[in-house]
Amino acid sequence: MNHPEDFKRLGLNPDVVELWEDGRRRDPGPGLMENWYFDSIMEDGTKAVVVFLTSSSEKRHLAEDYPNLRIQITDPSGQHHESFIEVPAADCEIRKGECHVQMGPHSFIGDLVDYRIKVEPVSGIGCDLHLQVLVKPFRPGTGYVAFGDDEAKEYTWICFPRGRVTGSLTYAGKTHDVTGMGYHDHQFHNVDSMTTIHHWLWGRQSLDDYTVVIFDIVANEKYGFKRVPIFGLIDNTSGEAVFQNTDHAVCSIKEMYLEPETQKPHPKLLTYTYEHSGKKIDYTIRWKQEIEVRSSKNIFDVVDEETKKRFDQMNLDPSYIRYVAEAELVITEHDEIKRARGDMIYEFAYFGKPDKRAHIELDEG
Repeated sequence: MNHPEDFKRLGLNPDVVELWEDGRRRDPGPGLMENWYFDSIMEDGTKAVVVFLTSSSEKRHLAEDYPNLRIQITDPSGQHHESFIEVPAADCEIRKGECHVQMGPHSFIGDLVDYRIKVEPVSGIGCDLHLQVLVKPFRPGTGYVAFGDDEAKEYTWICFPRGRVTGSLTYAGKTHDVTGMGYHDHQFHNVDSMTTIHHWLWGRQSLDDYTVVIFDIVANEKYGFKRVPIFGLIDNTSGEAVFQNTDHAVCSIKEMYLEPETQKPHPKLLTYTYEHSGKKIDYTIRWKQEIEVRSSKNIFDVVDEETKKRFDQMNLDPSYIRYVAEAELVITEHDEIKRARGDMIYEFAYFGKPDKRAHIELDEG
């Protein structure tokens, strides 16, 4: 949704992200969900992910909040440490107008420039981190993707693509001082994504000169497997987005693999191509490590026969994988070619069952 009337109706400034946009945007209600997400790649190779949510997947259909958060740390040796924490709604404060998310002793608080992400250790896993945002927030269009002729179903996203991270991570019985680069985004929906989206690939990458954000959303059968290929290229010096794309992209899958736990085919090597206004972007992603795998069984704790039957009726087989990958950026403008590569974190949320129409097919060419 990127037309002038969309900005006006939603009360959004098309030129700048304002403080209230990172505050609470959805009141509690059935099917509503909101989250504040952070990830980072540290200089010592540690990867950390923290996400605060207003509700859990299995309770999203209820009218009340069921706040929870998850912290995941992959240490330099590749070992994974994770803690999932539920907090009574009475012990939480999630404000409108500003990013102030307090869940018991845990918090995600910031002002578009400086963020403090704090998780008191549970099961020996926690963090106390500061994110200093180094580039301007990125909001593709209004940040809203609308579904249906009446555009009543909305999936939304704004992000803070690049920041300097300092602080500490606690795991394996020790607290470790860390520095690195990080990312924050905020999502707020009035519809369960499983009822509208077949799958998405989301990722971000911090390079020396540029920051990349990618959010390739593919709708489900009801919405014609429509692809919404969001891509942003931010210049690290100016902090400005120098290339944006929300339409017309070519995705070529070069290698596939059968993921053992989900038993679903996933891309292993793929290239996106975006082109307009005399500039061409080729972005190639190759995953190196799975750092989180969730199938239906561990997304919803226990999937009984009745739930499986409902999933089958809706053509659903929900799964989610988070990867560490290497990605290469190639920018072609006139006769000039720029290249950069490095590690990134990306996720593949795959709600539907495999379907040849859903753009998860090996490029035989």
